[in-house]
Amino acid sequence: MLKFIWNSWWRNKERFILLIIGALIVSIGLSYLVGITQASNATVVDELQKRWKSSYHIVVRPPDSRSVTEDRNLLEPNYLSGLDGGITLDQYEKIKTMTDVEVAAPIAMMGYMRNSIQLDSVTYTEPGIYRVTIENTTNTGVEQITDEYTYYFTEGWGGIKEKSAGEYGVTYFDGMFEYGTEVLIAGIDPETESALVGIDEAIIKDGNSQFLSDEDKVEQVKLDTKIPVIMSNKEFVDGKRRTTVEKLNISFKGDPSSTMKKVKEYGGEDYLEKQPGKRVDQFIHTTEDTHQKIVNQISDGSYLSGSFNWMPFRPSSVNYREVRSPFRDRWPFAYEVEPYIVPEESLLAVNHAYRPISMFSDDSSKWPRLQLDFKGVFDPRELDVSKDPLTELPMETYFPSKAKWVLDKHEQPVNPPQLMKPLNNPYGFLTKPPLMLTTIDAAAEVLGDAPISAIRLKVNGVEELTEDSEQLLQEVAQDIEDTTGLITDVTLGSSPQPALAHIPGVEEKENLGWVEQPWIKLGSSVTIFKESQIGMSGVIGSVILVAVVYVFSSNIIMMYARKKEFAVLLSVGWRPNQLTKLLFIEAALIGLFVSLISWLILGSIYVMSDIQTSALRLFLIGILGITIYVLGTFIPGVLVRKISPYETMKAGEVTNRGSRLFKTTTIFRMSLKNLLSKWKRSILSIISIALPTSLLIFFLFITLQLRGTMFTTWLGEYVAMEVGTMHYIAMGVAIAIAILTTAEIIWQNVAERQPELAVLKAVGWQNHTIRMLVLIEGGLNGLFAGVIGLGIAFGMIYGMYGQFPVEQIPFFLATILIPVVTGIIGAILPAQKAGKIQPYQGLNGGLFNSKKTEKSFKYAFGVTGTCLFLGIVIVLTQAIPDVQKSATSKPVDTSAAEGTTGDVQESFSQIEEESPQEEELEKDDSERDFIQDKIDNAYRVYVLGEPFEYGEDEVTAFNLVSNPEGIQPESDDTDLITVASERIRRGGESGGTQYQPHLGYHLFDEQGNEYEAIDYEVVEAENWNKISLRRPGKLKILLTYEVPKDAERLILYGYHSWMPRSGEIVVEIK
Repeated sequence: MLKFIWNSWWRNKERFILLIIGALIVSIGLSYLVGITQASNATVVDELQKRWKSSYHIVVRPPDSRSVTEDRNLLEPNYLSGLDGGITLDQYEKIKTMTDVEVAAPIAMMGYMRNSIQLDSVTYTEPGIYRVTIENTTNTGVEQITDEYTYYFTEGWGGIKEKSAGEYGVTYFDGMFEYGTEVLIAGIDPETESALVGIDEAIIKDGNSQFLSDEDKVEQVKLDTKIPVIMSNKEFVDGKRRTTVEKLNISFKGDPSSTMKKVKEYGGEDYLEKQPGKRVDQFIHTTEDTHQKIVNQISDGSYLSGSFNWMPFRPSSVNYREVRSPFRDRWPFAYEVEPYIVPEESLLAVNHAYRPISMFSDDSSKWPRLQLDFKGVFDPRELDVSKDPLTELPMETYFPSKAKWVLDKHEQPVNPPQLMKPLNNPYGFLTKPPLMLTTIDAAAEVLGDAPISAIRLKVNGVEELTEDSEQLLQEVAQDIEDTTGLITDVTLGSSPQPALAHIPGVEEKENLGWVEQPWIKLGSSVTIFKESQIGMSGVIGSVILVAVVYVFSSNIIMMYARKKEFAVLLSVGWRPNQLTKLLFIEAALIGLFVSLISWLILGSIYVMSDIQTSALRLFLIGILGITIYVLGTFIPGVLVRKISPYETMKAGEVTNRGSRLFKTTTIFRMSLKNLLSKWKRSILSIISIALPTSLLIFFLFITLQLRGTMFTTWLGEYVAMEVGTMHYIAMGVAIAIAILTTAEIIWQNVAERQPELAVLKAVGWQNHTIRMLVLIEGGLNGLFAGVIGLGIAFGMIYGMYGQFPVEQIPFFLATILIPVVTGIIGAILPAQKAGKIQPYQGLNGGLFNSKKTEKSFKYAFGVTGTCLFLGIVIVLTQAIPDVQKSATSKPVDTSAAEGTTGDVQESFSQIEEESPQEEELEKDDSERDFIQDKIDNAYRVYVLGEPFEYGEDEVTAFNLVSNPEGIQPESDDTDLITVASERIRRGGESGGTQYQPHLGYHLFDEQGNEYEAIDYEVVEAENWNKISLRRPGKLKILLTYEVPKDAERLILYGYHSWMPRSGEIVVEIK
């Protein structure tokens, strides 16, 4: 059998050479791709010991501090800054004295206070009315947020001291301008914090600056608590304040009182706003300058002490809910931030927040009054924590969390992504780390018995990430949980996990879109270091798929070419199963040859490049080579059983009869007709060319158009992708296989058309014309493949950039030459064969070789095989070192993970706070009374037709009225209901409260179905701008709803952020 197979191969030497070359190229692909994988993985173990290390091994937190994100082992960046106590000093002492605990460093996030300083002092002597305009601008990295306010003061009028001065639109001015930011204060244990992060070494040794010591005690000074403090020299808010002073063109000559009386009569502040003025002063200060001035005063001892600062705000965490990621392949995890509307009477100078607003009390009666005894200044950059952006973990507490704006509100990539900065808002999405540190004793004095937010631990005997270290950490963590009842997380071995956060709009603030943050993925360091070069999985898959297509097409073509041979064998007594066995033996032999060549190449690479591998790995490569060829033989093995002996009398693969699509008047049309007549074979050739050329076009676009680097937000991160040698070698392998596939197919086409080509030669066609006929057929294969590959490349670019590359269309069109040339190259050997056909060969239907030709084949085969093998080894050994270097580039976590799910809410016009009972009630919808629940949880329930008065200043009323004319229900099963809502605000002019009944008032039935207003009509409005209602003001509005006729009960439901408790109101309609 083996001798028969060899003789069969040798009788068709051209096809045999193609077969061997194909096997060599498949061997190259397997060995090279395995070599890349081994080289890139060789550095993983070393890198795991260098990167992604935290300054602590375990973090201990209060039991109620779990968030929804931790169901997937994810912690938000700098999550410690949002924890508000919960661990007692006794629990801390128990943990501190455990045997295996080396360092136990507590941290207590106390709260926020305004850290401001007087910057400028002015004195004006010229009588008149002055206007002060203060414009605050904060750079968020994405946008410039500006707020502006104005006040007026007088010079030369004594009436300012009267209580009624506000009626004149002016206020008292002391001649001082100040500026500052909200600062988070945290309590630490100086000794253990020094052991953990070396904060004692970060103290700036200058002037009076020193570290906290045991002698720094907490003191009670009357109503104030005096605490020792060290301050960071780094301000993270990028803000600016412009203060402009103008003197109004209102004369104070004569009697200033009469002038001010006229001001009052004309409307006070409203009148002053309309008056022109002349600028007399302007001051510009930045947050950095302001902070530096405070730092300088602390360092030289000139900072004024003795005055107190209120600390009204407690820290709070961002609340997230799971949503579906817009790009799940890159960001499997995505969450939406829950926003909050800031009450109008709040001290915060913002209208919205992204954290729950938590204060020590509604008024200042329980706000801590702190006197700050500054001891020194520290530089967070000198701390013993990772600060390399490629290696740091986002769990330290001395730097703000990182965030990049990567997708806009339309989910379109932001290119390049914008690095976001913290706001001067303690309840913003991004907050600052604690800039002031005091002692844990001071925190306990201010906060009470459970001041500690978290305890960070280092464990004895843990130096690197090993199985023994992991087991020890888990044992210590479990011991702490059992002893104290607190919760623990092992942070050693954790790694950054890019995740998306959706920032929805709130009221007038637009939806920002999506930001990416490096969240903490607990316990995932084993899988974090994947190949950073983009597309390797696509490259490997493309090579293997093209190889499978090649083997399959090669076997199919071989079977059709040998139909007569197989028919003769059947006629002399062979059984069909013997033919199948023959094909599988041939496939096994070629697969074994592929495995041997792969082993030789890999062995050479590993010897020359000093790369280690396992015997199992080498064995599996051999199995893969055999498997590819055996699997590619299954379908031909089945089809060969259907061959009958009468095939010996049949010429060609199919019948000669067929329909004509067009007249073959030119050589081009004849080539196209030949291609279409064998369309099934042509599809195989086109696919084999289209797959690698699409990736090659994409890589060339990156290399030539973007100088080798692509900046992309395809995966939601601004990553740099280097297109290296390995990409082009792999694609070259795939294209070489595609060339062979094309050559095999066109070769068979030429063999079957030999009588036709002989006739053309007989009627006068020249050799070059025959060759051109075949080359055009190969070019057409490449052209069709190029169009498909171009479409794939367009799709890849669109997926990366989110837009169609219009400007690069000429470049893309030019790259179609690649697959066209590929197809032409694949047709060269068949064209050469076709050109040598003689007219008489159309009679005998075959070719034979002379002894001289036989000898030439042997020499050519030997020389070509040797050169090809040596070239392979040289090229691969040169490419592998490049791969080893690239393996240490920026890691990207592409581990397979089940992504988050949920719908995104683009904007919030009202924010509902869930009552503690809601979660329990939702567990069984069938047993609850929806309407009664709403009534029970509402802040206030109104009755139709009965106005409700809030003292003497507020009146609210609801009534059912006739439906407006011209509005009809859309269905016979529905009715219209119109509710008249009226609200009156009396009293002097003041700020507005959010009031949008046309958006926020909905009807609900007993099943919980919600019905929004289909129409509204404003009957009467005063001081209402469709968002807020100011004093004195009035709004009467008609709200029309369409509801089912069979609805037995209906309520009108609304929400107001300025109301206490839930803020919900309910009106029983029927």
